[in-house]
Amino acid sequence: MDRRISTLELEMASSEQFGKILLKGKLVYNTQQLARQMLEMALSEIKGDVVVMDVSNLLFIDSTGLALLIHFLKKEVAKKKKVIFTVSANKTIEKLLLIAKFHKLFPIVESEQDIIPFFASSPEVIADQKTLMQIWTEARKRD
Repeated sequence: MDRRISTLELEMASSEQFGKILLKGKLVYNTQQLARQMLEMALSEIKGDVVVMDVSNLLFIDSTGLALLIHFLKKEVAKKKKVIFTVSANKTIEKLLLIAKFHKLFPIVESEQDIIPFFASSPEVIADQKTLMQIWTEARKRD
């Protein structure tokens, strides 16, 4: 197999608290059209108001991929959905998200287990992404 070929896969899962989109492979210029189509479809199928974007299985993301994520996730926030990123043990992707300042717009957590107690304790208080970020920031300061 040619290592230069970029591939991208998307999986979806749902729980009572959130809808989850898992991205695998490379989110780069060569996969942007496929990614755009897959994200549109996946986001339209999520019924709840919380979206967890799991990027822990991404091998690489370039500026085109970051821009694509911002585009779609800002559209979801405009629909009053709340968006959270999970990065698990993928420190490379986490660093890229931090450099791109995603942490100022969306909580970035190591695993979805980190957010379950958060939503279980205060789901009705979190009306929008701004409120989510304020509550998340305060909770992180206490830890």
